[in-house]
Amino acid sequence: MHIMSANSDEDATNPEEAGQSEDAERRATEKFIGDLLARGEAVFEGEEPTPRTTHVVGRGDDGRLTVRRLRFFH
Repeated sequence: MHIMSANSDEDATNPEEAGQSEDAERRATEKFIGDLLARGEAVFEGEEPTPRTTHVVGRGDDGRLTVRRLRFFH
């Protein structure tokens, strides 16, 4: 299972790079989630999955959006 989250600064070496890296990852995650939702391939946690649902969107303990793969669509 792969979980995508918008809070990683493991690769950054200084605070400025950490902030830029975290911001870029947050934007990428939000775009990915928006695209999944627009195509009908994701539902929010607690919603009933459709036959096309491949991902579930939730919120982590820190309030950030997370994406969990539910299944592969054939």
